[in-house]
Amino acid sequence: MKWNSRIRCALVCLVFVALFSGFSFRLIYLQMIKHDEYAGLAAEKHVYKQIICAERGAIFDANNEVLAHNVPVETVVADATHLNNLDAIVDVVSDELKLPAHELAEKLHGDRRYIVIKREVPEVVADALREKLRSQNLRGIYLEHDATRIYPNGSMLCHVIGFTDFEHHGIQG
Repeated sequence: MKWNSRIRCALVCLVFVALFSGFSFRLIYLQMIKHDEYAGLAAEKHVYKQIICAERGAIFDANNEVLAHNVPVETVVADATHLNNLDAIVDVVSDELKLPAHELAEKLHGDRRYIVIKREVPEVVADALREKLRSQNLRGIYLEHDATRIYPNGSMLCHVIGFTDFEHHGIQG
């Protein structure tokens, strides 16, 4: 082989080695260093089933007076695998929901996918929390629509009318 042919072959081989090395380093960077970031983004894209319970209606007596009706509330839940800034989330949520920050931080540590933070949060408080989370671009906290039963005449007839637990399973009545 001529001298020019050897140099040309060496350069072609060197270019291929450089290209494959570049691809290898990029692959290692994406799969080892950036793994958590991309895994979180991919997990947010998945769709999951959520059971939506039917709204319970108001109950009236023979004189058309309300014996029981529903008030809309929210349930604040978290997905620990989607939390992007734990300290900021703990500050915002504990401030809005009036919860101790250290207890909330303990609840949110780990990899659980469904953590109930607080039930029966009034809609006004839930809307304020939703706006603060959205304005600071904090992810991992979700609000689920729910309703709580109100008995305007007190608990006098609640055992006859009936009531449910927090999962809407009938307990009595």
